[in-house]
Amino acid sequence: TALESAPVRSAMAGMNIEVIDGPRAGAFANLRHLLQVWRGSTQLVHFLLDDDIIYPEFYERHLAVHAAGSVDCSVSRRWTSIEAGLPVGRLPVPESVARDPQRVLSLGSDFLFVTTLPACNNWLGELSHAVFNHEISGLLEEPRLAGISFEGLGDIGFFLSASLRKPIGFLNDPLGYFRLNPAQNTQQSSSRDFKTCHLAWIALGLAARRLNKLQPEQATQCFRTSGALMMKRFGDDAGMGPFCELVPALVRGDAAAGERFLELWEAFIRSQ
Repeated sequence: TALESAPVRSAMAGMNIEVIDGPRAGAFANLRHLLQVWRGSTQLVHFLLDDDIIYPEFYERHLAVHAAGSVDCSVSRRWTSIEAGLPVGRLPVPESVARDPQRVLSLGSDFLFVTTLPACNNWLGELSHAVFNHEISGLLEEPRLAGISFEGLGDIGFFLSASLRKPIGFLNDPLGYFRLNPAQNTQQSSSRDFKTCHLAWIALGLAARRLNKLQPEQATQCFRTSGALMMKRFGDDAGMGPFCELVPALVRGDAAAGERFLELWEAFIRSQ
């Protein structure tokens, strides 16, 4: 393997590195497998995925936030780059966050739910740009919010779940970047992972409505936004047809449509 090459062995000298074979059943299955091996043996956890780069001061800045003892999870801003590492953009954070002069913000669940779910905008980013403590690791092992699975959107689902316990510590500076490449799951528009992601926005919207974290009109916006994209991209997909048919009723606020969606959603998740 690459880790056995001479240059890499030299770079790893003196480092505590263990290679663990994963289940090869998707990225989050690998993360959950690692959590089971880790078993809470350290106070803090960070996952660095192969599409992501963190800056040298990443750990220093995140540790300082956790040292204050007021957060379970810290998240830092990040750039988006081409595969070679050249920054080409960044996530559209809310205007109130972008203009805040503070470098570390305490963001509660009320703010996070309404700034992410209605527009289906995960402006917080990925797990690679977060550090969390062992007390909330179970939120990744059982990815449910209000009893509803958020499989397919494990990052934002985890952040929202964590925010229900304590505010998220948001570092308002880019401390890394996410590299785009054509082989990523998010670039495979016909893949099951891509479909799951679209469905998960509606599932999260239903969970937030169940928790009274979204007003009816905000939940409707979530269903309308994700539903429109879903019908545009998968309207001719037989497997997605039952979900697409429910979108108009979900937008109307039909409770029966929400229950039917969840029945189909749970069956879809179990079939993976």
